[in-house]
Amino acid sequence: MELELKKETLCFYEFSTAATAVHEEATETIVPDYCPDIARIIDSDGKVFLRGKDIQGDKAIVTGSVKVTVLFTPEGENGIRNLEFSLPFNTSLSNKDFEHCQSLFARVHIQSIETKSLNPRKIFTRVLLTVRLQGLKSTKADFCTDISAQSALGIAQMARQETLNLITAYTEKDFTFTDEIAIPAGKEAVLEILSCTITPSVQETKIFGAKLIVKGILLAELLYRSEQQGIASATAELPFSQIMEIEESPEDAAAAITLQLSGMDYHIGSDENPDDRRRVTLAVYLSAQACIRRSVQFRCISDVYSTVYEVTPTMSNLQCTGEINAFTRRQSVRQTIEVGVVPSAVLSTAISFDEVNVSREDNTAVLQTMAHVKLLFLDEGGVPLVAERQLECTCRVEVSPECSCTASVRYGGDLSVAISSNGIEIRFSADFSVEAADRRQLLGLTDMTVDTEHPKDTSQLPSIVLKVFDEDESLWDIAKRYSTTAEVIRAANDMDEDCACSAGQLLLIPRKR
Repeated sequence: MELELKKETLCFYEFSTAATAVHEEATETIVPDYCPDIARIIDSDGKVFLRGKDIQGDKAIVTGSVKVTVLFTPEGENGIRNLEFSLPFNTSLSNKDFEHCQSLFARVHIQSIETKSLNPRKIFTRVLLTVRLQGLKSTKADFCTDISAQSALGIAQMARQETLNLITAYTEKDFTFTDEIAIPAGKEAVLEILSCTITPSVQETKIFGAKLIVKGILLAELLYRSEQQGIASATAELPFSQIMEIEESPEDAAAAITLQLSGMDYHIGSDENPDDRRRVTLAVYLSAQACIRRSVQFRCISDVYSTVYEVTPTMSNLQCTGEINAFTRRQSVRQTIEVGVVPSAVLSTAISFDEVNVSREDNTAVLQTMAHVKLLFLDEGGVPLVAERQLECTCRVEVSPECSCTASVRYGGDLSVAISSNGIEIRFSADFSVEAADRRQLLGLTDMTVDTEHPKDTSQLPSIVLKVFDEDESLWDIAKRYSTTAEVIRAANDMDEDCACSAGQLLLIPRKR
């Protein structure tokens, strides 16, 4: 007898489990001849540049460098000088899920950096890096969407329509951004750049067919020595846009962008006027990875049986994502940092965040992270000092208990720094990006066999059964138990197709003939 299973293939990407480790690099550095002797190290900072990512079997390998900037006071001179050098790193993590992945997402940030002077011409630097790696793999899943069978087989099927949010496209692109930072009027011109920090962020994405438009901001922060031998700072928000090639996608699809620095160059002056000390030319090298997630309507067979023969179905479980609710919450942070001296001026402020920890309380997700604040300031005698503090940031958002919740945080701006009698008061905003996803198990039919050689023995079953409907059961369950169909039960009880049974209702269940 004829039996045909109509199948559909789901093609999508999914992330592997994440592997996390702490990697250490240390080095001794000779102070170059062009630098004066080091009297005292004020501070050290670093920027992570990723050079390469690769997957070899179950091992993921990441290479890059940390550009270390050391600020110090020189022997016999006033003010601040700097020393910059690169500290290369090469780290690998093993994860059995990596073996089937085609792309690698790497997040590497500095956990701590320590620099001390061994003598006026040599320093020791140790850097601890937190490395988080996650693979992306292409996946296919075949499910039956319909069963075409002769009526003599007595096949009954239950179909369900699902709305899934799947990653259906992935792309990556390396690009270079160049721009100029203008020193604002009222600030002194630049004699020497002491440090430059770049923080990239994505503000907007748009999809037009096979084109993904990415718009964002590079927050540039400069610390420099002025022509009058003072210390000054300047900040600028530099807009950028990029076009990335993707697979054809609908305009309502969502794009998630990951930006990673791979290098940076800067110098005083512009291309037109290299001697212009009121401009700084900046070149930033970035790597962008984009995942396109779209809503897909999918039909599958969730159960099947025969009223005539024994059926052996093959079912498959698929962990998938239903509705996704993404939103941002801004949290204001305010703290007075006691520095132990009387500050006279704040030269620069650096703010970074740890990963966000998510805990659940009924319908609430509690988002917690630590903000690392570093202040470079002058005391009343003009001596440069550094104060570092960790500030707890907490945000509570409403999330359904049935949904999984992930979150990230970034600096939201609104920075305000004021000197008070108790120290330095700092205010800023933390932007929490939250994604609440309905994670579910999709159980669907992939194959089935019908034992037509041995029909069911229904001779011992009564021709009619009276049963009180229990709300814990469905009409489908009852029909399956008594080898009949829901349609036969509805017809026998004069029930419309969209009419639901009520608890305690007496049902007449005839045997299907």
